[in-house]
Amino acid sequence: MHTLKLLHSIAPAVLATCTLLGAACGPAKPTPVQSTASTGAATTATGEPIKVGFVWGVTGAAAEIVRPASEATRAYFDDLNKHGGIHGRPVQMVEIDSKYQVPLAQEGYKKVTTEDRVPLVVLASTGDTEALAAQINADHVAAITFSCDEKWAQPSRNPYVFTICTTYQDQMTTALKFIKERGVPDARVAFSYPDIPFGQAPIGVGRDYAKNLGLALVDEQKVGAAEVDAQSQALNLKASNPDYVLIQNVAGGASAMVRSGKQIGLNAQFLGLNYAFDEAVVKAIGTRAAEGYLGVGPNAFPGEDVGVLQDMRERAPNLKDVGMRSIVGWTVASVIGDALQRAESYDGPGVLKALEHTDMDVKGAIPGSRWTYSSTAHVPTRKSVFYQVRQGAIVRISDPIDPPTR
Repeated sequence: MHTLKLLHSIAPAVLATCTLLGAACGPAKPTPVQSTASTGAATTATGEPIKVGFVWGVTGAAAEIVRPASEATRAYFDDLNKHGGIHGRPVQMVEIDSKYQVPLAQEGYKKVTTEDRVPLVVLASTGDTEALAAQINADHVAAITFSCDEKWAQPSRNPYVFTICTTYQDQMTTALKFIKERGVPDARVAFSYPDIPFGQAPIGVGRDYAKNLGLALVDEQKVGAAEVDAQSQALNLKASNPDYVLIQNVAGGASAMVRSGKQIGLNAQFLGLNYAFDEAVVKAIGTRAAEGYLGVGPNAFPGEDVGVLQDMRERAPNLKDVGMRSIVGWTVASVIGDALQRAESYDGPGVLKALEHTDMDVKGAIPGSRWTYSSTAHVPTRKSVFYQVRQGAIVRISDPIDPPTR
């Protein structure tokens, strides 16, 4: 167990809907890899750029998650390109700010796949990913999404989509088992979430698994992702009197729920899934109200045992205010770089094949430390770690835990 100091704020998660793009918006045709230099070379890469699309909300409701991830991703590729890039070719981020709006994400996807001809696109919203998934699979464009819905982990359902962390469903069931084993075997639980695809993703599984464990689900309260006050929802929860309130939300909605609950004297333990628990959420709640807040952590917070931090300090000394979301961005960039280094061609199928052979030691960035994809699992790990806010610090309170069978 170790203590991690709170760092700069970063947060939320993601959502939306929309219509699919036309088949005319196809990706680039295969381009053979030209091996002219090694990744570790000391010479700046000067060949034809390998473009990667990033269609995510650098501004808008998910900015506290995306902005630090974007900065860390750019820092990683800047360093990579200074040391030879990929076989002498620089990696170029083609970044589109979707502002957390599905129509803009649609437009951004069309631009990067038709004009920039990227073989790989990174998304950061459940809604964006749901709206674009059929098009992505039809276009044979590889996609990595910050949405951790279970459907992106299953190549049988979405062959070209990969997720970056333990699924919401695995987080939910692991959290419920954690509650059951904390000495409250008949605990009364409640859920709080926004009424959107991201919020709803783990709720059905949570209802079923709580019942299987013998935990009474006494309430469900809808709190929007951008809400700043949840007094009415907190009062409803106080009436239903849960022992635990599990929160699936982003910084705005999660902090409103916890803050309002404390204000009206709700005597329940709050537990946030990953996008409802990070430095930005804790800051938004406030130090006093956040005391004791529990969180599921499929991504690491800065700490002495997180070896990737040393890489970040050495290779990107100008990257400031490094927090959990910065670590995520850097690590995802390293996974992309590794796949591009091994790819036999820089088209969607070539990058897909390389990603499905990923097996990296990411130096503590995720529970268990190894980031693995395969042709049967597009999720890097299924493990979770639990954290708690104690005296203003985020403290790890468990070892990596595998999800229960369901």
